[in-house]
Amino acid sequence: MPGATVPKTGREELFALQAGFCKGMAHPTRMRLLESLRDGEKRVSELAEAAGVTQANASQHLAVLRQFGLLGTRRSGSAIYYRIRDRRVAEVYDLVRNCVEGGFREPHPAVPL
Repeated sequence: MPGATVPKTGREELFALQAGFCKGMAHPTRMRLLESLRDGEKRVSELAEAAGVTQANASQHLAVLRQFGLLGTRRSGSAIYYRIRDRRVAEVYDLVRNCVEGGFREPHPAVPL
């Protein structure tokens, strides 16, 4: 029935979570922010400078990364420090980088898009 809401099974919920995780990483600025955070926690101003964007733009992308559970924060006085929540996020980042550097730059002709 068109427009009907289908309850998500555990498997469907897992697919949605996986897609959200990938969506969280799916922007060049967010990749630059994650790369910068590999060295440890940083403030928005430091992250913005490292990513080459304004603080407002960095904040928007950091919010997306937090929304999808990739980052955590710590407050110290008026400063908020961002960090990668789980080392596996950095491992996924590395895996994607290695795939791209290893020849996944162009879509494979056998894979329909």
